[in-house]
Amino acid sequence: MRKALPAVLLALVACGAGCFKPPAPTMREEQRGLVYMFPGIGGGAWYLGGAYHGFRDAGVDAEIRIDEWDTPFYNAFGHLMDYEVNRAHAARVAEEIVEFRRRQPQARIDLVGYSAGGGIALLVAEAVPENVRLNNVVLVQSAVSPTYDLTKTLQRLDGKLVNLYSPYDWFILGWGTKTFGTVDRDHAASAGKDGFDLAAAVPKAALRSKLVQRPWKSEMVWAGHFSNHHGILGYAWNRRYVAPWLVSEATKPD
Repeated sequence: MRKALPAVLLALVACGAGCFKPPAPTMREEQRGLVYMFPGIGGGAWYLGGAYHGFRDAGVDAEIRIDEWDTPFYNAFGHLMDYEVNRAHAARVAEEIVEFRRRQPQARIDLVGYSAGGGIALLVAEAVPENVRLNNVVLVQSAVSPTYDLTKTLQRLDGKLVNLYSPYDWFILGWGTKTFGTVDRDHAASAGKDGFDLAAAVPKAALRSKLVQRPWKSEMVWAGHFSNHHGILGYAWNRRYVAPWLVSEATKPD
């Protein structure tokens, strides 16, 4: 049994990497918009399966792409702070967004980044040309520093930059990013734990109204998020607290 355990674990990882893939978009979905989802380190499409279905059931009818930006799990922490590699990847995603905008000039484009994927979402937003407008960027307990300069991202938004954070995410986004670092190569508790430092992250006061910060609330327990890091993966929580930012500007979370 012990000899078989590594093979079982490898099978589970392989299944996780391949058992869920978003279906090909319909023409109607593409015309309605594009939602790019970025998982955390060691994750893949499987990592965001619950969130994907939560979005769909909440009424997100745009094309949804899950960007598997990370390297294999054994190199996860090395990739976390490989800023040059991550920025180069973000530039390639930005090119895909430019091509989507060429085909669908009126469709809305939203980015959603989970954990370290929040840092990738910011790098992508920065790499998109200023004339290619984004709607909302949603950071879900992101592994970026509280002082990360958000100016470029905010300048590319017609909507909001939403930071969903949990002060109780002390292990992954507290001890973890102090020890291993954030996507932007800082060793600090993340903005996904403590929120962004407004003065440092948004030095231009005129842009501050575009940043919305929402902390974890005890009522979120009823949606399956118990304040820790893994709560961000749940179907019900994503349907209730993340998806409304992707449906329409008239629909906002409480």
